[in-house]
Amino acid sequence: MKNNGLWVWGYVFDSYPGKIPFVPYESWCSLETACKYLNADNAVYMNSCSSMEALNDTLFKKMDCCKNVICGLDHSDYETCAEKVSLFSLKHPNIGGAIIDDFLDDLGDYYQGPSAGMTPEKLKAIRNALKKHNPELKLYVVRYTRQNPERLLPYLEHFDVLNLWVWTSTKEFWQSQYLETVAYLRAMYRKPILQGVFLHHYGFCYTEQPRMEPELLRIQCERISEELRWGHIDGWCFLQNGWFSLQSHRETIQELKSYLDWFYGTTTCFHKLDMKG
Repeated sequence: MKNNGLWVWGYVFDSYPGKIPFVPYESWCSLETACKYLNADNAVYMNSCSSMEALNDTLFKKMDCCKNVICGLDHSDYETCAEKVSLFSLKHPNIGGAIIDDFLDDLGDYYQGPSAGMTPEKLKAIRNALKKHNPELKLYVVRYTRQNPERLLPYLEHFDVLNLWVWTSTKEFWQSQYLETVAYLRAMYRKPILQGVFLHHYGFCYTEQPRMEPELLRIQCERISEELRWGHIDGWCFLQNGWFSLQSHRETIQELKSYLDWFYGTTTCFHKLDMKG
C-alpha cells in the first residue's frame, strides 16, 4: 500500500481540551486530528510510552485513520511493553512497530535517560519480544545529532529504523551540515532513517512559548523533503500534536501545512535507493 512517508508524533486525548506530556498548556488537537490535518499516513502513538495500559481498544481506535502506527515503549519495562505491542498488533494490523524514545541518552551528571545503560543484549531481548507474536514489526530508536554516532555501532543488529532528531536547530546546521550528517549516518548504519522535526524549540526552552520560527521550519522542510525525494531518508516526523491548536504556534503550523501541500502536490514519485547506494 502506497505510503506518503509523513508522520505525526504525539498523544491521543481521552477528554477535551487535553493535557499531554511536554506541552505545558491544554490543547484541542488530538493525535488523530493532527494526522488528518497534515494528511499524514503515519503516527507515533506515545500514550503507551507513559503507560502500557494505553494499549487498549478505546484509545487506539482513534488511530484507525493511519496506515502505519508505531507505539512508544513504556520506559518502566521496555521488554514487557514490547511483547504487549506484539500481541496488540494482531488485533490492529496498522501497527508497524514500536519505538524507544531517547535511546542511550546520557549527558553525564546532568541527565541520565531511562535507557542510558542498556546493553546490546537487552536491546536484542526487547526486539525479540516485539517480534514474538508478529515478526513483521520493526523496532525504532530515537537518537540526536548531538550524540556520538559510533555509540550505536554495537546495537545495530538489534534495531530496524533510526529516528533522528536535531535537539537545538539552527539555520547554519540545516543549511551547511544536515546533508552531510545524513550521508554519514546512512553509510555507517545502513539503516532506514525517519527524520524528526520539532515544532517547538525544546532545546532552548520548555515552559515558555518558543515556537519553531516559520522561516527556520521552512529551511528544515526544504532540506528534508529533498532527501525524501531522493530516497536518502524514509520519512519525516513532526512533533507534536499538542502544539497544533495553540495560538502561539499557529503561524508555524500553517507554514508547515502550506509547505506539505505544495511538496506532496508537486511530487509525482519518490526515488528509492538501496541502503548500499
